[in-house]
Amino acid sequence: MHPILFTLFGFEVPSYGVALVASFLVSAWLLRREAGRMKLDPEKMTDAAVTGLLWGLIGAKLLLVVVEFPDFLDNPKGFWTLLRSAGVIYGGQIGGALGVIWFIRRHRLQFWTTLDTMVPFLALGIGLGRISCLLAGCCYGAHWDGPLALHFPDHPQCSAPADIGLFPVQPFAILNGIVLFLILRTILRHRQFHGQVLASFLGLYGLTRGLLEFARGDSVRGIWLGGTVSTSQLIALCGIVLAVALYQFQRRKPFTAEAPAGNATTEKASPRLAEKKNG
Repeated sequence: MHPILFTLFGFEVPSYGVALVASFLVSAWLLRREAGRMKLDPEKMTDAAVTGLLWGLIGAKLLLVVVEFPDFLDNPKGFWTLLRSAGVIYGGQIGGALGVIWFIRRHRLQFWTTLDTMVPFLALGIGLGRISCLLAGCCYGAHWDGPLALHFPDHPQCSAPADIGLFPVQPFAILNGIVLFLILRTILRHRQFHGQVLASFLGLYGLTRGLLEFARGDSVRGIWLGGTVSTSQLIALCGIVLAVALYQFQRRKPFTAEAPAGNATTEKASPRLAEKKNG
């Protein structure tokens, strides 16, 4: 692990934040290229990604408060740690999704095509973002003395237990994001109905994330039902159910070119707009 990259003018630059920003920039750059291939506006897609990022940061911190609410009540000063904490990643995904949907509606973009195009790069960003967890020593695995076991040092900024073997859950999460990206991008280029890529992401990520949760050793995600499942696993299960419902509903619809809201047909139906154009 390497929690601090360097110190500049007495200010420590954390590797966690740098890794998260780098993962976003890489994903956003690749998204712009894919947007051109999908005949979407690269600038709008970038703005949608930034909006999703900002809403995601808020959502991640809010879910952390919900999960750790009793601890925050016992120590109100702990709320200040939200400024430095990244929060719960599932909360970030939910918040980011709401932000992107708002942006799509606000700017009248093609709804399903925009979402289908973005989600492969969301998976990639999530995977690459886990590099930050590996560098910071958080989101660590359960005790494991088998192959590829990770050993973290005793460090004040590392939450992982020191000098014992831990399951390499962070590297697996990184690999999972990259593999999902490749699968989802392939589905995007051969999709058969609107929403197919989104449904695939919800199902595949929910399944893989739910399985990886069993290998986690930290409890910051919240543990329920007597330690049987975590908050992330409950959300993952909801994602899988939503994926099945979305897949069944959308695949029955004809796969035709998707017109953005506010197109010529919509404008033609408005007499007031027609008067302005004729005047």
